[in-house]
Amino acid sequence: MSNFKIRVANFFAKNSCDMWQKVGIIRRICRKLYRNIMEKGAKSYPYDNPEFANWPESDEIGKYTLVSDSDGFVIRRSTSYINWLIKTEISQHLKLPTPGKRLPGEHKFDAKHWDEILEYNGWKKETPIMSDSINQTHFVGIIPDDGEFGQLVWFRECDVDHDRKLGVFYVKGWETITYERFHKSSRYISADDKNIIWYRQPKTLLP
Repeated sequence: MSNFKIRVANFFAKNSCDMWQKVGIIRRICRKLYRNIMEKGAKSYPYDNPEFANWPESDEIGKYTLVSDSDGFVIRRSTSYINWLIKTEISQHLKLPTPGKRLPGEHKFDAKHWDEILEYNGWKKETPIMSDSINQTHFVGIIPDDGEFGQLVWFRECDVDHDRKLGVFYVKGWETITYERFHKSSRYISADDKNIIWYRQPKTLLP
């Protein structure tokens, strides 16, 4: 994306935040405009450019500077990135359910609460097995205790090992991708990790 488009998108993004724009209707219009600039025709995650919305973040009322994607997820977080992958990889536009009870300081759909979203959209709890790498079945992993808000990961393939004594192959772990520390990254999940909850894409959307 050209520097000019980024500058224009930044203008609208700033004016979508109450830190810089106090008129609600103008914020809503600007939100639609920057999202259209950034997302229309994008072939990869559109908010990866560090020059976009490159200001300090605050969720304080009156000083709010966070920027979200067209589905309301804060950009450059695993929730926004995984939501984008679901839309582009399996063409599913997630519907948002009524959120459950939240503790003070929690948001409606932090990563640790994505069980509500996935189950509402037909995803089922299931752990990836060896054949899923071949079949290209998609899974989202939720790590609810990772940091304050939890973390999401996207399954890529199984890490398989061979037990020579028993003569069997088994899943040693999973290779995943995610978005953390404001950047796309790879992440290895050990099969011994009890802190991850896997969800398989709906059967109606299987390859």
